[in-house]
Amino acid sequence: MSKHHPLLQAFGALLVLDADSRRIQAVSSNLSSLLNIPIPDVRTQTLTSVLGKRLSQRVRYELQGKQRLSGPLTFKCPTRSQRFQLHAYRSGMHVVIEIEPLHTLGKQRLLGTVNERLMRLAEATHQEELLDYLVMAVQELTGHDRVSVCHFDSDWHGLIVAESLATGSVKPGSVSPGREVPLGRLPALLGQRFPAKDFPVALRRAYERHPVRLIQDVAAPCEHLLPRGAVVDLSDCFLRAPAPERQQYLQRLGVRGALSVAMQGDTGLWGLLFCHSASAYPVTPPVRDAVRTLVQMATQRLLLLRARQEARYLQRVQDSLVLSSNNRLKPQSPYQLFTEHAETWQSLFRAHGVALWVKGSVYQAGNTPKPEAISQLVTRIEKAHVHSGPWCTQETAKEPLTSSLGMSEQSGVLAVPLPTDPSQRGWLIFFRPEQVETLYWAMQPPSAPLTPMMMLPSAAWCEEVTGKSEAWQRVERLAAMDLGEDLTLAISAYEISTLNMHLERERKALADANQRLEQLAHFDPLTQVWNRYRIEQAIDAELVAAKRYGAAFALLLFDVDHFKQINDTLGHSVGDDVLISLARMVESSLRGCDHLGRWGGEEFVVLATHSSMDAAEGLAERLRSLVATLQVTGLNQPMTVSIGVAVWQPDDSCKTIIARADAAMYRAKRNGRNRVEIAEKNVQ
Repeated sequence: MSKHHPLLQAFGALLVLDADSRRIQAVSSNLSSLLNIPIPDVRTQTLTSVLGKRLSQRVRYELQGKQRLSGPLTFKCPTRSQRFQLHAYRSGMHVVIEIEPLHTLGKQRLLGTVNERLMRLAEATHQEELLDYLVMAVQELTGHDRVSVCHFDSDWHGLIVAESLATGSVKPGSVSPGREVPLGRLPALLGQRFPAKDFPVALRRAYERHPVRLIQDVAAPCEHLLPRGAVVDLSDCFLRAPAPERQQYLQRLGVRGALSVAMQGDTGLWGLLFCHSASAYPVTPPVRDAVRTLVQMATQRLLLLRARQEARYLQRVQDSLVLSSNNRLKPQSPYQLFTEHAETWQSLFRAHGVALWVKGSVYQAGNTPKPEAISQLVTRIEKAHVHSGPWCTQETAKEPLTSSLGMSEQSGVLAVPLPTDPSQRGWLIFFRPEQVETLYWAMQPPSAPLTPMMMLPSAAWCEEVTGKSEAWQRVERLAAMDLGEDLTLAISAYEISTLNMHLERERKALADANQRLEQLAHFDPLTQVWNRYRIEQAIDAELVAAKRYGAAFALLLFDVDHFKQINDTLGHSVGDDVLISLARMVESSLRGCDHLGRWGGEEFVVLATHSSMDAAEGLAERLRSLVATLQVTGLNQPMTVSIGVAVWQPDDSCKTIIARADAAMYRAKRNGRNRVEIAEKNVQ
């Protein structure tokens, strides 16, 4: 379908005006029947002659200097006893007006219903509960035969993760009061998949621009623009008819009426909510808006639940190698560390085997390849993978680095580098078994051999996937890196301890090792500022001085806004450069008596000694403004930080003052980011 000569759906009508919103350039072929007026002569008619003087003036006034109206306008057609809704926006040298009829819905009742559903969504505690309630609420609101949530995986294949099917007639007060919905009109799709080819890039990008799409009747005749020769770009038009291939696709699914809403995640399209009906199905604008509101709330709640779950998991992994004071006084050998923690690590990473390779020694637990195969794998990864991040695969039989190593019982590998020695990194390696998985495809899958796939009676394709392990999730890779950093420090501490035992014979080696231990123990390896252990020591010392002499001090806890998006979209290399540049700028702008430390990830702490509340707040605002000017190669967007400020109170401990600063920082994020918030007192 040409974007200059598009076909339009008949549930609304279109007016195309000149740039001044006065003269009519083109109209949809159904405008006359919809508004019960004669077909305007585009050579002589103006907007005023069709919509009246008052409404026309309002449209022109609200569009002045704007791309589109801030919201829809409603009006009553003088030739019909019916109200209509009007949307207006600019498209090139034209102004496009979309007109839809409005039906009596009982706005107060609809608003109350939506508010009740929003409260229920906000109370959901896990993803399954949230999505199940979302599809049920939308199905009750719209009355469609089937409402589904389709989630995209990393390959853009879609999986139906929640679904609600009609069980009776549409309730009064819905889109079509009294309308009967026959049972069993559309089959269930829960648990079935859709191949990525069903969601091409152009379609996904269209959902990013226009999150709501309505196809009232895929089989209905389309309207067109009059005069026929009118050249207008209507690619952003809500009334545009579906492309022929989309019509055929919906018809193959047995769908005639469809409403779909995008579910936008942190870094792109998380999924789609589909409302399908086997018959033509109108959905009025207020109901569409209500559905979009429910979907937006559910998506935000979903992202919050996932973030909380990931944070708990990361904390569990970090806690798995918390060294006691006795361990610090007498560090354990790599073998002792591995023997003590290997079982816990296997459980945390859902692995059936784990191995530690350090300076040619191999330590193994669970189901792992032979030691020589592990050593060969380390040699190959060391050469091929120079990045400091983890290396992983789901298919060892097809991966060039592992295919010839005889790892038939291990289909998945996650390897984390341990920079214990500048000349040869150590490696912590997790192994997963093959996970035979049966996938059910609602449409023909990406590859379609006759075997091992078969056509089921329900018209779903069944595929058995072999030779793959369960995928390594992003949070698991992050957790593995955190564990690798802690393990590197523990192994380095042991090496230093061993060297100290031979002080007389190994004085030079001891001096070099102590310098390396100092760097590892007190400085963050990426940013070269104090690490969490060292900044905690400084905070403890400042607490002692404050309690003894009453010398107030402040903590500024801040992190980079949207850092996860920078990492996911631009890569870890740009993310590392952002943290390094940020640390250098902040450290160079502090007083000599102030200190900067990396608290973890993208979080940093400034310890401002001899500082009052006003001085600390001024410092925070200065740092926030300074960061906004920072330029990093590869980053084309402004960098901002959210800062929480906590000033010492007499009853503070290191834990409580950090907790207050942390709560203030997250309040800054909730209030819009790129801001400073002052901590409240006595956070428990």
